Amino acid sequence: MVDFIKFFLAAAVLQNVILMTGFGSSVMLRTTKKRTNILPFIVLLCLFATLTAVVCFPLDILIGTSVVAKWLRPFMIITVTALLYILAVAVLRKWASDIFDRVSRLLPIAAFNNLVIGIALIINHQFSVSLPGTIGLSLGACAGFLLLSWLTTEGMERLDNPDVPKSFRGLPSVLIYLGILSLALMGFSGSVSMI
Repeated sequence: MVDFIKFFLAAAVLQNVILMTGFGSSVMLRTTKKRTNILPFIVLLCLFATLTAVVCFPLDILIGTSVVAKWLRPFMIITVTALLYILAVAVLRKWASDIFDRVSRLLPIAAFNNLVIGIALIINHQFSVSLPGTIGLSLGACAGFLLLSWLTTEGMERLDNPDVPKSFRGLPSVLIYLGILSLALMGFSGSVSMI
């Protein structure tokens, strides 16, 4: 349980995984423009990130740490994510069609942007993590994404102001806002030892 809490907090607050993996240029940014999309998207992203990391955890141990394994790891993660997506679509379509109708637009974005965040790639690649630590890191990254989505939505509403110069409206002002936000949040990060 200690590993779970330690990695959850590290991913949610300290390590800032979301901002380090290209959140500003991702389609996830457009998904969070509507407040009603944030919570369902976070739940789906959390499910895909956690399941991908949990399924890849024993596979990662099996393939080892050789040079070939480092080349195989991304393909393994992509394959696992694709299979989880196909399984989720099949299960939701067959047994929960009303839920599938509500989340069908968000489902592929959540599944494959799980690869953009790259939790499964970070686990056991940058540091050695136990299974509870793996789950904590995945859930913590999703909690960090929830915080960042909410802050981005709030900021984008405030940036939609006629006083903003024309050349800075839209994407330039959002990227400047995200840059300032990431600088502020990087103040929480530091040299965190997970030993």
